[in-house]
Amino acid sequence: MPENPDHRYGTECAFSFSRLGGVRYLESQALGECGFITHAFCTRWGGVSEGRLADLNFGVHVGDSEEHLARNRELLCAAFDMSEHTLVTVDQVHGDRLLVIDETFQEGGYNSPLECDGIITAIPGVPIGIKTADCVPVLLADLKRRVVGAVHAGWKGTVLGIAARAAGVFMETFSSAPEDILAVIGPAIGPCCYEVDEAVFHRFDNREGKVAFTGGRKEGKWMLDLAAANRSQLQGVGIPRGNIFSADICTSCRHDTFFSHRGEGGDTGRQLNFIMLR
Repeated sequence: MPENPDHRYGTECAFSFSRLGGVRYLESQALGECGFITHAFCTRWGGVSEGRLADLNFGVHVGDSEEHLARNRELLCAAFDMSEHTLVTVDQVHGDRLLVIDETFQEGGYNSPLECDGIITAIPGVPIGIKTADCVPVLLADLKRRVVGAVHAGWKGTVLGIAARAAGVFMETFSSAPEDILAVIGPAIGPCCYEVDEAVFHRFDNREGKVAFTGGRKEGKWMLDLAAANRSQLQGVGIPRGNIFSADICTSCRHDTFFSHRGEGGDTGRQLNFIMLR
């Protein structure tokens, strides 16, 4: 497993921007070196949506047309040679519910709305994705057991420990060893831009607070580092520090490249972050 400290955090060594079929995305070197995984942290570019949603928007409830959403999905799947019919996303609710996709899913066993914030599967050919516009996207992979996961961790999901819970499902359901799990944290709002109030601050425990918060610009305000909080939680369930990679790209600072809810005044699209076993 990767243990080189120079590759732990930051885009210079561990991440790179790429393009396939016009779709622009950020990829992880650690996951990219695995010959059986396809993944991407999509940017906002490479689709057909217009105006404030320009242009690879996957957000369903942000005012985009069904035609644009369908075309964006088609363009993404064509670029990465995936079937549109097997791409799984969920109705995210800022909680900690996880969906494990098994053979019953492929047989149509899930008929209710998929209100979850994380997806896990060991089935090849099923791309699983979550949508973000500042919240933390976490992609997980067990390279030995060949299990993958995609997690959406906003501040509420982070308080609930959703990324660590997903890693726990790997261990309990798929017998994953912590040292075999890679955790890749994609672009999200950074501590440079994410100011929260004391109500949010007090929802985190002391251990996470020590790594996640610095003083805000005003009294009673705090700057929150969601990526750091998730790193701490993942290490807390036994994943080695050297197996955790973070892009450290602030979506609010870089809303020219990524959709950002806070950077664009709450009126923007959503990018897709996905992973698939080939």
